[in-house]
Amino acid sequence: MPTCKYCGAEREPSELIRHERPGVLLVHCPECQRLLGRYRRHGDDPDTDTLEH
Repeated sequence: MPTCKYCGAEREPSELIRHERPGVLLVHCPECQRLLGRYRRHGDDPDTDTLEH
């Protein structure tokens, strides 16, 4: 069970607040709203580099 380092709240993973952004998942504590983690999403389509040499 994840524990917030800031307020000490212990929560089930299903109770955490999640925000999905392109390529990243942010997880927040529902008690104090502090960021608990930032995770890269590896299943997303990668951006392509259009720079020509």
